[in-house]
Amino acid sequence: MQNKNTAVELIKKFQQLFTDLNHKQIAERLVKLVVVKPVVSRVVLIVERDNHLYVEAIACQRAPEPLVSGVATALSRLNYLPQQKIRETFLLGQAQALDGDHINTLGEKDTQKGCRACYLHPILEKDKTIAVYYIETERDLPQLQQAVVELDTVWTFSSLLIRQVIEMWRHEEQAERFRLAEQALWASETYLNAILRYSPALISVKDLDGNVVLASEHFKLMANIDEKGFVGKNVFDVYPADIAQSMWDIDVAARNKQQTFETELDLLHKDGTLHTYLVVKFPLRNKESEVFGVCTIGTDISERKLAENALREQQSRLNYMAFHDSLTSLPNRSLFYDRIFHGLARARRSNSKVALMLLDIDRFKIINDSLGHDSGDLLLKAIAMRLNEGVRDMDTVARLGGDEFVVVLEGVHDIDDVIFVANKLLVTLARPLEISGHEITTTVSIGVSIFPDDGSDADELLKNADIAMYKAKEAGKNNCQFYAKGMNATAVNYLLLENDLRRAVEQEQLTLHYQPQIDLQSGELMGVEALVRWQHPERGLVSPAHFIPLAEETGLIVPIGEWVLREACRQQKAWLNSGKHVGKMAVNLSPRQFRQKNFPGKVEAILRDTQLDAEYLELEITESCAMEHAGETINHLKQLNEMGLFLAIDDFGTGYSSLAYLQRFPIQKLKIDSSFVHDIHDDHNDAAIAKTIIGLAHGMQLKVVAEGVETEYQAEWLRQQGCDQAQGFLYAKPLSPKQFESHFHGGKFAFDGNVVKLDALKVGA
Repeated sequence: MQNKNTAVELIKKFQQLFTDLNHKQIAERLVKLVVVKPVVSRVVLIVERDNHLYVEAIACQRAPEPLVSGVATALSRLNYLPQQKIRETFLLGQAQALDGDHINTLGEKDTQKGCRACYLHPILEKDKTIAVYYIETERDLPQLQQAVVELDTVWTFSSLLIRQVIEMWRHEEQAERFRLAEQALWASETYLNAILRYSPALISVKDLDGNVVLASEHFKLMANIDEKGFVGKNVFDVYPADIAQSMWDIDVAARNKQQTFETELDLLHKDGTLHTYLVVKFPLRNKESEVFGVCTIGTDISERKLAENALREQQSRLNYMAFHDSLTSLPNRSLFYDRIFHGLARARRSNSKVALMLLDIDRFKIINDSLGHDSGDLLLKAIAMRLNEGVRDMDTVARLGGDEFVVVLEGVHDIDDVIFVANKLLVTLARPLEISGHEITTTVSIGVSIFPDDGSDADELLKNADIAMYKAKEAGKNNCQFYAKGMNATAVNYLLLENDLRRAVEQEQLTLHYQPQIDLQSGELMGVEALVRWQHPERGLVSPAHFIPLAEETGLIVPIGEWVLREACRQQKAWLNSGKHVGKMAVNLSPRQFRQKNFPGKVEAILRDTQLDAEYLELEITESCAMEHAGETINHLKQLNEMGLFLAIDDFGTGYSSLAYLQRFPIQKLKIDSSFVHDIHDDHNDAAIAKTIIGLAHGMQLKVVAEGVETEYQAEWLRQQGCDQAQGFLYAKPLSPKQFESHFHGGKFAFDGNVVKLDALKVGA
């Protein structure tokens, strides 16, 4: 009876110990009940939950009281425990006692230092191990075994309490899962509401009858949907019948075929703008994989479509630009080669001929320089239009570049047909044109080559047509020449001359000659004009009329012009140093040279290098050069004028000067072109022009120089009109430096029987 009462008291005591504890606290108290035994140095409670082993609590013997902690971690994470032995105990459900010898076989990582024995005590429930106490001691194994026996009460209650720990853990875990699920559901609803409210997309879910059960706020932008939105409505109640039917058909297809569909729809917004949407529809399934609705997501791709269209248009423009001339819209060189390649192939199959006509505008450079590039461009466009009108639709008109055009005539059976077209084009292109307020009459030179007679491919035909075209130029322009084999010699000679000119620049074969300029009233020497000459080692003296146009065409005029300027400055400085005062050194500038952005700086550098004072240098530009880009001309002339240079307009009267611009040019001299001086005695128009130029110049306080004076009559007439200076063969032809110096005698310069006193010369006059 006493034992029964004792057992009851013991049960009550245990109930009091574990009342109102959570599973962690229960586990901690259980290991604490074990570690209170002095022989126990450490105890670990391992519990099996859902086929996994977890360390629930650990207690260690410490003074003044044991250290207990709830761990609740996987057994595999505590590698200092004898993992294998613990798993064996769970599997077999039998206790294991290990003494010192067996402890050593576990290895250092499986036990604590100082451990002499350990005991693994299983807790069973219905023959199944639900927990294992792992107990260590620093004493002998028998003492540990005795302590285990004395803990019999703990083992008895452990089964019930550990089951309670497991159930409480499961309950807490289930509660945590429910809490997380509830939180996730709330987050999902929040996210969904935010997406539906703020997303710039059309998002909707419709049931199997097509009724909208969920929709984004973006639908309110649609023209057919009121402020209440889309929810609760049917597509047939909202959209026009055709759009609604299209949407419904896609919904049905997505639902029946159970796959995703994409399409593009144009939908009207309330602001009246039409937007393109990329619409994606896909079926919605429940847990049983049954389709219960269709989800629609529509993304506004209007900007993307605009960008794609713009890109396509740009690509189309780029493709067009790649094969067409940007100015005239005619086929360019690339498309020309493509057209003639196919044209020659067709001619071979049909045993017909192809005519290639190369056209070059006569005097185009003069027109371009006189009226400016803008007017030149207008002229090119007008000629391109006339060329197109003058041939058949099946023929090709292309612009190769500059003022060169090419016409390809296919299906030629008789040369007379080509002659007819060529004459027609000559007449058509010679009709006057109104360009920038000026009536211009242009002509062209045409060179023709025939396939297969004059070449078997495009390059050969083009080369031979080019040779024929230059023959047309030599024949006086405004005519057509057919290629003949003998023409090659002329073309080769032209190319050789170009190569020789390049070599002449490199090897300094060029020289300068100097022509005097005299005062018509006093007969005093006022200056000299530097004129370039080419002494070819084999050809002899090459006329400037031959190589200057070639230099302008090839661009060699720029280095030639720079050499002329530098050499003239050097020669002027040498004469000054030797006491030969020749007045101002006049140098004519080419348009290309003058148009260089850094030209004033180059002049300044040459003056510095040659140590020549600017007052001894005079620069001349043609009237047409001055008027082209007049604003740029004024800027350059101002910079040159500020250096102290003397500035002159050459060939005055041949261009289209504006008096307003002429007044703004900081110049000191006008030069009357020799064409007006030559017939001054019997051409009243030339005399009137010369007289007008003299009056105009003097009215602007400018000096006047007449070029090309060859007779006493011309000189006297100019003198009577008040012309200031003259130059020409009447006084002296252009002289080499040695020839020029030979005219100096005792401080005087003599030419053609006249003597000029040098000491009377006023520099700057």
